Amino acid sequence: MDMLILGLALFLATHLLPSVPSLRNAIFNKLGPLPYKGLYTIITLAGLVLMIKGLMIAPFQALYDPPSWGRHLAMLLMLPAVYLFLSNTAAPLPSSAKAITAFPTSWSVLFWATAHLLANGDVAHTLLFTGLGAFAVISIISGRARGAKPQAQRPPLLHEAITLGLTIVIYGALVWGHVHFTGMPLIPA
Repeated sequence: MDMLILGLALFLATHLLPSVPSLRNAIFNKLGPLPYKGLYTIITLAGLVLMIKGLMIAPFQALYDPPSWGRHLAMLLMLPAVYLFLSNTAAPLPSSAKAITAFPTSWSVLFWATAHLLANGDVAHTLLFTGLGAFAVISIISGRARGAKPQAQRPPLLHEAITLGLTIVIYGALVWGHVHFTGMPLIPA
């Protein structure tokens, strides 16, 4: 469990740094742009690797019984989670999500974390997804405090259609491939 906790701490530390602009700017100005980005990337990747490895080796310790409907709601929540993630980070074209919220990735993480808390009841998953969900909420609140606003203009309908199409394809791949990523099948064989 120590590896999971260390990974989560490193990952959250780098991602919450922008929530404290004075600290972020002081580190950025001291290191310079390239060293700052390099250090940020290394710490983030180390945190990600430690979280994944830590979750894989964590012993199963039941904390609560997920609701019987939790798995179904989790699968439903993952569809907007994928859409929101793609809308801000990976889609080749802009989508309407940024016209609705200035924080599509944070909302994506919150939906993803909530989905997994509904479907898992062990200590390791609860620690991981509560931490990531709290990070998403803090990110949204601090971003609003810094004045972040949704974009005023929506992209063309074709861009939205492409993002939605990619969302469905990636969502399908995650549902069918979940067993290969996590060892946990979502669809019974």
